[in-house]
Amino acid sequence: MTEDGPEGTGVPKRFQKLKFNPLRDALPIVAVVIGVFMAVRAVAGVAGGGEPLLIYVGSGLAVLGMAVFFINRWQRKRGL
Repeated sequence: MTEDGPEGTGVPKRFQKLKFNPLRDALPIVAVVIGVFMAVRAVAGVAGGGEPLLIYVGSGLAVLGMAVFFINRWQRKRGL
């Protein structure tokens, strides 16, 4: 179950810490901003045709971005 790789850690891959990645912190915020922008634009009628699909997609993207943001904070607090 434990594999010694070139580093010789002996720790299963699922228990190793994630490497530093600034996009992991920035992309959820970008997703929330773009989702809110899409939803507001669709509600205001600026997004040609006023399709309700854009409201759903924008809201879903904002909710997904917030969920990923809080999951990342939880992982950082636990040291994962």
